[in-house]
Amino acid sequence: MSKKLLNLLLSFILIGIFLPSVSLAVVDIYQAEKKDGTSISVCYEGLVPCGKKVAVGGAIQNDKCAGGTPTMVYCQFCHFFVMINGIVKFILINVVPYLAVLMLVAGGIMFYFGGGKPDLLNRGKKLITGVIIGLFLIYGSYMIVGVFLQVLGASEWTTLSNWAAQGPFSINCEIEIP
Repeated sequence: MSKKLLNLLLSFILIGIFLPSVSLAVVDIYQAEKKDGTSISVCYEGLVPCGKKVAVGGAIQNDKCAGGTPTMVYCQFCHFFVMINGIVKFILINVVPYLAVLMLVAGGIMFYFGGGKPDLLNRGKKLITGVIIGLFLIYGSYMIVGVFLQVLGASEWTTLSNWAAQGPFSINCEIEIP
């Protein structure tokens, strides 16, 4: 078995072990509309917002859903958009910044120790510029996907005061809450 294939297999095994526990630590809120037309917040834990008990009318406190009424919410079409939004936010907030810092540090170390080795110096420069370009592509694509969801009518543009809590786009679901 080649070394690259073995490294790839080991990476998939480690991701398979650690990703489920990390993704279950996600807590998020979306706005739902009841049958009578009133809006209510729904707090859920994990990446999937339906098919389980959620806190209807709850809020996030200490990275947990607090308050609200525990209610079983069955999956509906709008939950697909909420789930995609949650996955994208999880990746953009919990994964990308740490990887970018790690790669910038690795590039900085290569750049620092590459004084006598032009090859190492060039690799450090390429790594740093690649990380910066990658960050622009990743966060730019997030904005493009958000605009696409807004055109479809699945999301709304949030005010600047809500960007820290909800991000630039919020998903509003018209779902039936029992």
